[in-house]
Amino acid sequence: MAKFVSRSGQLPTTADVVIIGGGPAGASAAWALECASPGIRTVIIEHGSQLASGASNASLENFRTCWTSLGNARLMGRSIDVFRHAQDLLGADIGVKERGYLFLGFNEEQADGLRADVQRLHQIGLTHVEYLDAAELQARFPQAGPRAVAGKYDPIAGWLDSHALLHAFVRQAANCQVLLDVPETRIEVEGGRVVGVWTPSGRISTATAIIAAGARSRQVGRMAGVELPVVVRPRQSFTTPWRHADFPEHSPMLIGAAPFAHVRPEAQTGAIFGHEYNWNDKLVKADGEPAHDYLIDPIYPVEQLKDPRFPSVTLAILARQFGHADGEGFANPRYLRGIDHRINYYVFRDNAYYTDDQGARRKYVSQRAIIDAWSEVGGLYLSIAHAGHGIMSSPAAGEIMAARVLGQPLSDPAFTDFNVDAPYADYDRGGLSKD
Repeated sequence: MAKFVSRSGQLPTTADVVIIGGGPAGASAAWALECASPGIRTVIIEHGSQLASGASNASLENFRTCWTSLGNARLMGRSIDVFRHAQDLLGADIGVKERGYLFLGFNEEQADGLRADVQRLHQIGLTHVEYLDAAELQARFPQAGPRAVAGKYDPIAGWLDSHALLHAFVRQAANCQVLLDVPETRIEVEGGRVVGVWTPSGRISTATAIIAAGARSRQVGRMAGVELPVVVRPRQSFTTPWRHADFPEHSPMLIGAAPFAHVRPEAQTGAIFGHEYNWNDKLVKADGEPAHDYLIDPIYPVEQLKDPRFPSVTLAILARQFGHADGEGFANPRYLRGIDHRINYYVFRDNAYYTDDQGARRKYVSQRAIIDAWSEVGGLYLSIAHAGHGIMSSPAAGEIMAARVLGQPLSDPAFTDFNVDAPYADYDRGGLSKD
């Protein structure tokens, strides 16, 4: 079983692998390395005071199979298989609730988009995903409301307890040691190779380091003399202690049309919400500077970027799409009482592009992580840019990372989509709109 080491305690002086970051990517890497090479000595170094102290705090803890890009579909499929057999593979109950995802369309154009998505999903083997017309939608899911004319339903989707998942990962890593609350970490490189990792508590000699530090990954990479191709975007969510009667506890997660406000039942009588909002950095820029929809370096504390309007805007979007009048459904003011509003950064690769009809390269927002070796520094590996999907992809991402570190073949050729130098994958562009 993994051992948690205090900063004043005995830090190991050597390790086979040092993992920088104690979120889903880092914890799952330790688990997968132990599975592939029993007895391997790993150390997880986490900046925060607990595991999963970064983007996981703003996550809805969901998982789904309905990804139209093949690499992500295979990644999530393998991960969900682990979730469904967590007691056997992780030795723990991780609170899986397989209640489904229900994407909704409110006009014929949106219905056509959902139908095309399902056709694509069937082409890549996800035949369990269903297209529902208005009659079937209302018969099976009355909580979708009378205005919804079509649905895309993924029954092999749901949510889990991310805290239980991450602790299950590290418990299964027999020779892993975890160091929390580390303010600074520096990867030492000599002769083009990793030779150690320095912390204020001491130095660890190692030939292998994995950067899995979420929003701080670019800064950690700089300590090794490399500039990683990632950017960060704030993402918000909120939980309410109340849920209206027509939205039952057994409901799937509901996802509306653009801007894709989404909500699922939570905590017996509550709900958890989010939406795909367009953020830009103009409020943290000097007057006259151009605005961007990303940050190169995260700003801390991230709470200063929290928009107090986010909960009311999300509820208004849902109420408008569902046709709820004041006091009804998502327009009920009880939803705005006792809210727990969270924010953190999601990390995206910044080297994705497609080639347009004129032969020009066009950058796009990719949903693919980077899970690969960094070829310019021997012994340096990356599990970064998980784009807010780090929890749902964590088991398979850990296994890919373990294969990279141990020099083993990938279990699926589609996993080359997560190479550093893979600039494009079919059906990769966009967020919920393309999933």
